[in-house]
Amino acid sequence: MTIKRLTSRNTGAAASGSTLMESLVAMAIVGILLTVAMPSFSTFYSNQRLIGAAEQVYNHLQQARTESVGRGQTVYMNFSANGSTTWTYGMSHVTSGCDLTKTVATDTGACRMVVSDGDAAFDTGSGATDTGDLVLYRFASTDYSGVSLSTAAFSSGTTQIVYSSLRGTSTSGQINLTGANGNLLRVEVSLLGRAKLCAPDGSLEAYPTC
Repeated sequence: MTIKRLTSRNTGAAASGSTLMESLVAMAIVGILLTVAMPSFSTFYSNQRLIGAAEQVYNHLQQARTESVGRGQTVYMNFSANGSTTWTYGMSHVTSGCDLTKTVATDTGACRMVVSDGDAAFDTGSGATDTGDLVLYRFASTDYSGVSLSTAAFSSGTTQIVYSSLRGTSTSGQINLTGANGNLLRVEVSLLGRAKLCAPDGSLEAYPTC
């Protein structure tokens, strides 16, 4: 009986030691896999933020062109960009060079569009008739951490892309967006008002090279 009890204890100790060793090996393997995978995850999320920012800018430029034709008015897309990760831009058919520091639609000079709130009154953009028709069109880098924005070759001579109601033609320019990992996307606007989203350095294969 004594021998059996000793054997049982020894077997239990061996099993316990084996289980601990297996756990340590498994933890080491997981650690190695995480170390290898972390750069890939970082690159993925950096690219996703870059793509999100570039697609947003592209879509808003497309919208500005559509608005200019539909309203029969000039529409301005104004950018505040110095190559940093803190940037803003805004759309307005009321004010050229709209003030990107204004965060309330009724503020003088804010980047705003007139959108009917459904009542009988319709404002022209001043807010004198119906402030409920004034909608702030200001967009910031808040949702795109690590993405920097800069502008280049703006033919307007200002920080704006200007859309004419005549067939949606515009001034030309480039908006460059760079991710935290250095990948680059560019939105190019031609004098015909057409926007193109491309990758100048070919770093993102889903987009054509510029």
